[in-house]
Amino acid sequence: MSLLLIVLCAVAASAVPLADEVTPLDTSERCGYQSCTKTDPSVLNVHIVAHTHDDVGWLKTVDQYYFGSRNNIQKAGVQYILDSVVKELWEDPKRKFIYVETAFFWKWWVRQGDDVRHKVHTLVRQGRLQFVGGAWSMNDEAAAHYQSILDQFTWGLRKLNDTFGACGVPRVGWQIDPFGHSREFASLLAAMGYDGLFLGRIDYQDKALRLKHSTMEMVWRGDDDLGKSSDLFTGVLYNTYSPPPGFCFDVLCDDEPIVDDEHSPMYNVEQKLKLFISYVKEQSRRYRSNNVIVTMGGDFTYQEAGMWYHNLDKLIEYANLKSAKDGLNITLFYSTPDCYLKAVRDANPTLPIKQDDFFPYASDPTAYWTGYFTSRPTTKYFEREGNDFLQAMKHLQVLAKLPEHNMFVLNELKSAMGMMQHHDAVTGTEKQHVAHDYERILHEALEDSSIIAKQAFNKIVQRDGDKPPLFQYERCSFNESSCDLTERSDQFVVTLYNPLGWKVKYPVRVPVMEGTYTVYAPNGEAIDSQLVGIPDFVKNIPTRESNATHEVVFLAHLHPMGVKSFYVKREKKEKRESKMNDYYLHFNDYFKIGDNAKMVEFENNPMLKPVFKSNYEDNDLKTKEPGIGVNSEKSMNSMKPIDIDVLKDKDGDNLDIEELRRLVDERDRATGPKFPELSDEEMRMLSDEPVLVERDDETYLENEHLKLRFDSSGLLTHAMLPDITFNLAAQFYYWTGCVGNNTSPSERSSGAYIFRPKTTRPFDMKYRSVGNPKGNVVHEMWVESDKNVGSIARLYNGSKVFELDFVVGPIDVSDGEGKEYVIRYETNLLNNGIFYTDSNGRQTLKRVLNKRPQWNLTLEEPIAGNYYPITNEIYIEDNEVRVSILTDRSQGGGSLEEGAIEVMLHRRLLHDDAFGVGEALNETAKGAGLVMRGKHVLLFSNASENNDEFKAKTILELHLPPVVFVADAKHLQYEEWLTKDNCFKGLRRELPDGLHLLTLEPWREKQMLLRLENYKNKSNSSTIEIDLDSLFDFKLRGMQEVMLAANQEIRDKWYWNAETEFVDSFNKEFDSFAESVKAEDVEDVVDDGYRVKLRAKQIRTFIVNYE
Repeated sequence: MSLLLIVLCAVAASAVPLADEVTPLDTSERCGYQSCTKTDPSVLNVHIVAHTHDDVGWLKTVDQYYFGSRNNIQKAGVQYILDSVVKELWEDPKRKFIYVETAFFWKWWVRQGDDVRHKVHTLVRQGRLQFVGGAWSMNDEAAAHYQSILDQFTWGLRKLNDTFGACGVPRVGWQIDPFGHSREFASLLAAMGYDGLFLGRIDYQDKALRLKHSTMEMVWRGDDDLGKSSDLFTGVLYNTYSPPPGFCFDVLCDDEPIVDDEHSPMYNVEQKLKLFISYVKEQSRRYRSNNVIVTMGGDFTYQEAGMWYHNLDKLIEYANLKSAKDGLNITLFYSTPDCYLKAVRDANPTLPIKQDDFFPYASDPTAYWTGYFTSRPTTKYFEREGNDFLQAMKHLQVLAKLPEHNMFVLNELKSAMGMMQHHDAVTGTEKQHVAHDYERILHEALEDSSIIAKQAFNKIVQRDGDKPPLFQYERCSFNESSCDLTERSDQFVVTLYNPLGWKVKYPVRVPVMEGTYTVYAPNGEAIDSQLVGIPDFVKNIPTRESNATHEVVFLAHLHPMGVKSFYVKREKKEKRESKMNDYYLHFNDYFKIGDNAKMVEFENNPMLKPVFKSNYEDNDLKTKEPGIGVNSEKSMNSMKPIDIDVLKDKDGDNLDIEELRRLVDERDRATGPKFPELSDEEMRMLSDEPVLVERDDETYLENEHLKLRFDSSGLLTHAMLPDITFNLAAQFYYWTGCVGNNTSPSERSSGAYIFRPKTTRPFDMKYRSVGNPKGNVVHEMWVESDKNVGSIARLYNGSKVFELDFVVGPIDVSDGEGKEYVIRYETNLLNNGIFYTDSNGRQTLKRVLNKRPQWNLTLEEPIAGNYYPITNEIYIEDNEVRVSILTDRSQGGGSLEEGAIEVMLHRRLLHDDAFGVGEALNETAKGAGLVMRGKHVLLFSNASENNDEFKAKTILELHLPPVVFVADAKHLQYEEWLTKDNCFKGLRRELPDGLHLLTLEPWREKQMLLRLENYKNKSNSSTIEIDLDSLFDFKLRGMQEVMLAANQEIRDKWYWNAETEFVDSFNKEFDSFAESVKAEDVEDVVDDGYRVKLRAKQIRTFIVNYE
C-alpha cells in the first residue's frame, strides 16, 4: 500500500499543468471549433480524420496493449502510437489527429518529460490534437449502468480538463465500436454538453435503409420526459471506422502506398485518385450536406504514423490539384469530428428523427450480437459490486471527513471501474487471460480502497479518527455464502453502510457454523434473527472456500446514508433457554417451540399447573422440564396437546391472563386423536438439524403482501396479491449453440458476441424440492435440477417483493455441445408480444416481438433477434397485472412467447464466433465449468395502480445495496460495545420521494461533487424541491451548477432542423393504433439559493463548497 501511495503521489505531482501551457500564447492559436478549416458551401468538403481505435483490453491486457508486449497475439503498442503521432504532428501544422481513450493517454502522459508535454500542450491549444469522447474508456452501451457510465466520463474528462483546460474539452461522442447503442447514453451525452455523437455499428438492415434514403444522420431524442434538452445530433459513419478500401497506409495493412514518381513502374497517383474520388462521391449521396467524413485509421493503427501522414499528405495534395484542374468541386483537408460537425451545422440540413434505440445489433442475417448481453456473468456481477463499493467509499470519504491522502486509493478504484466499462470488458467479449487481468485490477483496487471504510467505521464507533483502530474490519464473499471470520468467531460485529438517501430494510445473511446466535441492535435490543441452512448446491460451488453450514439472517433497518453496527453472539450450548426444536404439526406448517425456561414458567403458573401435572404425572421419563419437547412416544401419546401456535417464537411474553385462559380453552378442545402420528421423517424433524421437508402436496410462501404457491417438486405455480391471483412458473431451460466454420452466415457459431441457438425451443430440466425452511424472518423453497441448477425462492417477512436466488453450473459440455442457460417466467398474462426493458438502468423502452420501430424486419433468427439488453429490469403487463423482473447484473432476454419472460443467465460454448476473440467462451474454475450465483427480484402489481416510484426505489435498492463489513469482537464484550457509537446518520433527513442522491464525491479541498436525480416519470409529473443547506451536517459555503460530467459550466446546446415532430411518448406510440400526441416543450425550473428544483427525470450536478 505504501509503495502504491508513493508512486501515485509522484505521478500526481508531475501531472499538474502550468497555466501558460493551457492558455493560448497568441491570437493565432485556436482550439475547438475555432481551429477548424473553413469549408466552401459550393463544393464537396472531404474531412480526412486521422484516428486510432485503442481497446482498453481485448485480445491483450491493458498493460500488454500499452507496452506493446505479446505481439504474437496482436501487434499493438499504444505508447508507440502516441510517440509517433506527436512527432509527426509537430513536423507539419496542417496535420491533425484525434484521440479517444483517456486511460491510455493518461498512462502515456505521466511518463513524458517536459519537452514532450510542451509539444502536446501546443498541439492541443492549436486544435491539431483533439480529444473526442474523452471518457476513461469507450464504454459499452448494453451492459453498462448509467451511474458507471457517468462516473467514467467524469473521471476521464476531469483528467483532460485539469491538464489542458478548455482546449481539452471534447465536443463530440465517438462510439465507433460498441455493438449497439442505447437511448439513455444519448441522453447522458446531451446532458454532459456534447454537441454530437458518431456511431460505427448499427444493424445491417437499418443501415441499408438509411443509406438508401440518406438518413445516416439524424436528431436523436434521448429521453421523452426531458424533451428537447436531450436531443443530440447523431451520425452513422459510412465505413464503420475504417479507411476506404485500398487506403489503409498502416504498418498493419497491405494496401499499396501512393507512388508519385512518374518514372517508377509503381506510379499510381491517377489510379488512387480515381478510386478515392469515386468513393467519396458515392458516400456524399448518402448524406444531406456538402460534407463527408472519411475515417483514416483502425484498431491500434499509427504505431508508425509517418506512413499514414506521408501518404495522406499526397492524397490531399494531388486530389485538390486534380479537382482544381478538372473542375471536380471537391476539397480535401485534415479535419476532426468536431470540425465536421460544425460544417454540417453551418450547412443547416433538415434531418430525420429517432426516438428509440439501436438494439439489437446484427451484422448479417444470422449474426445477432445478443449473446454478450450475458457473457461472463461473474465478471458482470463483479463490476456491479465494484460500482456499489465505489459509491460507498466516495460517500464515506466526505461524510466521515477522512484525510485527503485517501484520494489516491479512491482514484485507483475510479480508474479500475472506468476500465470495466470498456466495450470488451463488462461485455465479456475479451480473451480469458484478459478477463482475469480485469478482475485482478478491480480486486486490488477494491482491497486498497477498503481502507476508507475501515477508517470511517473506526472513526465513527470511537468518535475519534486519531485513536488506534478498535476493529479490524474485513470484507466477505457473501455471494458464495462464505466468510472466514464469522465462521470461526463466537462474537463479531456486522457493520453496514447504506448508500441511498432513504431508510432501507436490508436482509443481512452472515455465513456461520451451526449453533444458536443472538443479534443485538445498537440500542442493545436482541432483534429477530433466523438460522437458515445453506443448500448443498451452494456449498458445492467449486470456488467456495468455506466451512459454513448456515447463515444467520436478520433485517437491518438502516438510516439514509447511514452506518449501523450489529453485535452477533453465539450462545453457549449449555444455555438451553434459546435452544429450539422443530415440530411438524400439519403437512403445510410447522412451528419452532422453545423447550426451555419459558415452559417451566408456564408449568409453575397457577392457571396452567393442573394442565401440566395431568399431562406429565405418568411420564416415566424423569425430567425437570415439561415433556413437550421430549422425543418420547409414551409422552407424546399421553399428553393432551396445547395449541402450539400461541407460543410460536414469543420468548415467554404471553403472560396476559386472558391469553392464558384462551390457551387452556384451546388445550381442552385439542383432544389427543387429532394429533397426527409421526413418521420416521417427521420424527427426524424433532432434532436440532435444519428442517428440510419434501411434501407431496402444494406449499406456500406468504406474508401480509404476497402469497406464492409451489407444487410437490418445489416449482412455483401461482402468485397471489390481495386482489388478484395469476399463474406464475419459474423454470430453467437451456439452448444448445450452433456450430459452424463461420465462413458464411449459415455457418455462424454461437460465441462470446453471438447468440445463435440450434433450435427454436429450449431443452427443459427435471426438478426436485430439497428444502423448505421457514421462520420469523424469511420463508424459503429450495429446488435442484438434474442439469446443475439450484434455486432458492425467498420471501422475507414484510416484503412486497419476492426474491429468486439461483446457482447455475458447472454447465456440462461433455457431450460436445455448448449450452446457454436461461430462466423463463411463464404467466397467463396477455401481453400481445409486448414487453419492456430498461436502457442502462434508467428509462424503459417498449419492445414488440418480431418488430422494429423504424423498418420492416426480416428475421432469420427468431430467438436471438428478439433478445434485448437488460441492465436492471424487464417486464410484461396486461390489463390486470404487471410482472417485473429485476436483475442483479446486466443480462439479455425478451418475451418470446405469450405471457412469458426469458432471461439468459449463463453461457458455456465450445466454438468461437469469428468476430475477433479467437477463442471459445469456455470459462472454467477449479477444474470445472464456471459456476455463477445470481438473484432476481420479482415485483408484481395491479395494472390499475401506478407503482413506478416504488419500482424505481426497489431497483435502486438492488443496484446499490448496503456495503457490509465484519470484524471480530472477541476483545470487546457486548456490554462495552453498547457504549460505542454504533449508529451514524449521514443525512439529517430522508430525501423526498422521487429524489436520488446519485453522486456524493470529494472534489477538491473543502469541495464535493453533488448530483441529484429525479427518478419520477413525466406521467407522475411532479417537480421535486429540496433545501441542500439543511441536508448535511456540514455548512455549505457556495455552489456552482455544472454540466452533467462536471467539466464545464452550463452552456447553450445546439438545436437542429427536424423533418418531423417528435411524439410525446415513444412507448405509447410504438405499435399502437392510438392517435399520435406531439411532444411539448419541458419548462425549466428556477431555484432559490440552496433550494433547488428538479423536473421529471432530470439530473443536476453541483460543485459545492463546504466546511
